[in-house]
Amino acid sequence: MTKRDLAKKLSYKFADIEKEDLEYIVDLFFEIIKKELKKGNRVELRDFGVFTLKKSKGIIFHNPKNKQNYYVKGKYRVLFKLGKEFKQRLNTPFLASLDLGTQTFRLCIGKVVNGNVNFLIRERENVRLGEGLSKEGIISLEAFKRGLECLKKFKEKLSRYEVENYRAVGTEVFRKAKNAEEFIDKARKEIGLEISAISSEEEASLSLKGIWFGLKEFGINMDKFVTVDVGGGSSEIICIENNKKKWWKSIELGAVVLKEFFNLRYPLNSKLIQSLKDYIKEVLSLIPVDNPQELVITGGTASLLGALDLKLKDYVPEKLHGHRVTKDRLEKLIKKLANFDLERLRRVKGMEEGREDIALPGLLIYSGILEHFKKDSLILNEYGILEGTLLSLIEDYNNLPKP
Repeated sequence: MTKRDLAKKLSYKFADIEKEDLEYIVDLFFEIIKKELKKGNRVELRDFGVFTLKKSKGIIFHNPKNKQNYYVKGKYRVLFKLGKEFKQRLNTPFLASLDLGTQTFRLCIGKVVNGNVNFLIRERENVRLGEGLSKEGIISLEAFKRGLECLKKFKEKLSRYEVENYRAVGTEVFRKAKNAEEFIDKARKEIGLEISAISSEEEASLSLKGIWFGLKEFGINMDKFVTVDVGGGSSEIICIENNKKKWWKSIELGAVVLKEFFNLRYPLNSKLIQSLKDYIKEVLSLIPVDNPQELVITGGTASLLGALDLKLKDYVPEKLHGHRVTKDRLEKLIKKLANFDLERLRRVKGMEEGREDIALPGLLIYSGILEHFKKDSLILNEYGILEGTLLSLIEDYNNLPKP
């Protein structure tokens, strides 16, 4: 990592500080360390480590070409000794979770040190495992290949980080596809990955575990709120009241399913947009309204909405987490995207590759959610089932108290 990379990373966490100022701070930080070392002082960064300067002895160098001996003066070199906590972090084994959905496969690698959970690596790939599922009822041959190829990459990443303990969960596509067991069997035999197809109730519980963790991250405490995860094949909706799950619903309303059910061809005219909204409204009519304080959204469709609203060039969880999207901005986005063909949709700032044809269906579902619960905004939580699955695994291996 270069100093510029470090400044960029810090900019995600300290969005209020100008990029140039962060680069200056990073430069100044290393200049201070360098000056102190030159003075002969040790520099200690608490729990990280200690920098010291050591001078090596001079040596006699023999040049074989002219048979002459030369004296080479001793050089100074910087020594670094790991701090206790940093050493503990390095020696603590990694754990991993895999969230295998209808649209996206995701990987999270992390660990826990002194009770603090660290989500260190997140990767995602749009594999479209559920493409055509609503019509054929099976995972297609092409989707089968894409899914296994992605799992091979994830397995290589697990091996690189020496991950022995992981949990891979399959959601809606694994519950519905007639050949899901065949995919699970191939993943086990050809790649060495064990996948568990979980129920919609367990999916909701794992999502909620991650969501709760995320709410604590940005210090939000509410008596009553509703969480929504719009996936490719289904949407999971949970109502929380007084820190307890009041009710949960899993509905067959997902971005991929909606796109295939209506056989969408872009651009979309206003009549078709209204038709989609009417259909979504009817499906959501079975969901209690319950007057929540906030609507908290999570998952891939939520992240895409946030990225489009912020016009992000890259996926930056730190910028997305806690971002609020208003109803007005969401409707403007829908109106804007509806006028584009697929090629133009791919070039929209914030668009994730592989989601251009399901972005609008996902946004329309969130529009329907706002209408149904009579709210004016959605708050984005970048922690969900992926992180909840890892938290569950960490609890098992580290005996952490369950939230």
